[in-house]
Parts: sequence; structure tokens; C-alpha cells
Amino acid sequence: MASRYHDSSYNQRRMVAFAAIVAVHLFIAWAFISGFGQKAIKQGVQILETTIIKQDQPKDLPPPPPKPELDRPPPPSVPVPIINVNVPIETPPIVTTRAPPPPKAAPIIAATPAKTVSLPSCGEDYYPAQELRQGHAGSAVVRICIGVNNRIDGPVQLINSSGYPALDEAAGKCMGAGRYKAGTIDGKPARTCKDYKVTFSPREAQ
Repeated sequence: MASRYHDSSYNQRRMVAFAAIVAVHLFIAWAFISGFGQKAIKQGVQILETTIIKQDQPKDLPPPPPKPELDRPPPPSVPVPIINVNVPIETPPIVTTRAPPPPKAAPIIAATPAKTVSLPSCGEDYYPAQELRQGHAGSAVVRICIGVNNRIDGPVQLINSSGYPALDEAAGKCMGAGRYKAGTIDGKPARTCKDYKVTFSPREAQ
């Protein structure tokens, strides 16, 4: 009697377990068909993604502290070597020279200028007629050089113009017509020169 009772309870438990398994499979099939399972899977995936994202998000960390600015060490100072170089200085030889004697003073030469022997009347005989009619007047300075033969040596030179070329030329002709005597240098006749002033004035010509 005990074995039979035992066998019947065992079979009953097996049937209950089998029915539970079938019910679970039916529930799973119904859940997939009705979409309840898909919703549950989606919710599970969202929860999983939310958890993963929340875990992957980096926390707001404070900014790293700034790097300390270290003063650069000064460059190594290299002492400049002091070099004493003794270069022999060649001193030029001292030459003593005697100063030349002062030049002798030139001897004073006694000279006398040329002398006038005779002169024509320049204001009457050599006054250009055209200049006289126009009333042109003036004084010209000419230079006469007399040789040892008491004659004019070289051309008559115009030193100062009267302002009128015709009067200057007339002054040269007038002085060239005169007679002269050569001067002397150290008591001997020599070629000497002398300046003469010739004046042309309409009043004197009249």
C-alpha cells in the first residue's frame, strides 16, 4: 500500500510540473504574439542603455591646477679672463738738427721812376669830337713803361676806364705821344713803369 501511494504522488507532481512548464511556454508565446514581450524587452533595453550611458558619462571634474611658473635660472656667468699683453713700444730715435739761420734781409734797392719830359695837351688835341659834342667826360688811368733808351717799351696798358671806350683809346694815344726819361735802379738806368691819369672834360676843351 505504501508503494502505490508513493507512485501516485510522484506522478501527480510530474503532471503539475509538466503543466507549469506548458503554461510558461504558452505565456511566453502569448507575450511575443501580443507585443507585451517586445515592450518589456524595449524597456529592459532602455533601462540597460540608461544605466550604461549614466555610467559612461564622465563626472564633472574640477580643472587641473595651473602649472607653477618656475623662474628660469640665470645663464651661467663666465668670467672674462684678463690678459695683460706687454707689447714693446719702439721709440723713434731722437735726431737733433740745427735750425737754419734766418734769411738775410734783402738789400734795399734805391729806384727812381720814369720821368716825363713833355706831354701833349690831351684835352684839346686828343678829345674825340663826337664825345665832345655829346658832352661825354671822364678820367682814364694808363700805364707807360720806359726802357733804358728813354722810349716807350711795350704797349700802353689801361688800368682804370673812364666809362667810354673812345676816351680810353684817346688817353692811350695821348700818353704814347709824350717824351719820357727812364728811371734808375741802384743809380743805373733801368726799365721802369709809371701810371698816368688823363682827364677829358668839355669845359677844359673849350
